[in-house]
Amino acid sequence: MAPAHGVGVIGVTVLKLAIAVVAIALPDCINPSLIAGELFVATGSHPRRRAAVFTIAAWIVTFVCGLALALGLGDLILSFLPKPGPTVKYALIAGAGLVLVVGGAVIWIRRRSLVGSKPSEDRGRSHGSAGLLGAGIAGLELLTAFPYFAAIAMIVGSGVSQAGKLALIVLYCIVYTLPLIAIAVVVALMGDGAERKLRPIGDWLLVHWPVIVAPLTAALGIGVLALGIVQLSST
Repeated sequence: MAPAHGVGVIGVTVLKLAIAVVAIALPDCINPSLIAGELFVATGSHPRRRAAVFTIAAWIVTFVCGLALALGLGDLILSFLPKPGPTVKYALIAGAGLVLVVGGAVIWIRRRSLVGSKPSEDRGRSHGSAGLLGAGIAGLELLTAFPYFAAIAMIVGSGVSQAGKLALIVLYCIVYTLPLIAIAVVVALMGDGAERKLRPIGDWLLVHWPVIVAPLTAALGIGVLALGIVQLSST
C-alpha cells in the first residue's frame, strides 16, 4: 500500500502545480506583442501557413528557452536544496503568486504609458519570414517574462520527476500560446476573410490590453498566493 500511497501523493502534488502553472500562464498569455505579430502576418499572403508557422516558432522558442533555464536553474537550486521539502515547494508557489500580484499592480499603475499608439489604417502587407518574426518576438518577450521565471522556479523547486517538470513546462507553453493557437485556427478556417475580422481585434488589443491584463494578473496572483499560504499553514 505504501507505493500506491506515494504515487497518490505525487499525483496530487503535480495536480496542484499544474493548477498553479495554468493560473500563472493565463494572464501572461495576453501578450500584445505576440498577438499583434500574428495578426500582422495573417494579413499578408498565405495567411494559413504564415499564422501556423508564427505560432509554432513562438512556442518552440518559449519552450526551449524555458527548458534550458529550468535545467540550469534546477542545478543551482538543487545544489543548495538537494531535497526540497513541502515548505520550500509551497513557499515557491506563494512567491509566484506574489510576483503576479505585484506585476498586475505595476501594469495597472503604468497602464497609460504601456499602451501603443493607435494603429495605422494603412497597415501594409506582411513580408519576410513568419517563423523568424514569431521566434524573434518570443525571444524578446522572454527578457521580461517574470511570470514564466516564477513558474519555472516553482516547478524546479517542486521535487517532482524530470518527466513531471517537462510536462509542466509544456503545459505553461501551451497556455501561454493559446491566443496564437486560436488565431491560427481562425485563420485556417476563414482564410483570406480573416484579415477583415481580426484586424479590429488586434487594433483594440494594442490600445486596451493593460486594462485586461492588470486585474486578471492580480486576481490570479491572489489565488496562487492564497494556495501557497494555505498549504504552508497546513505543513
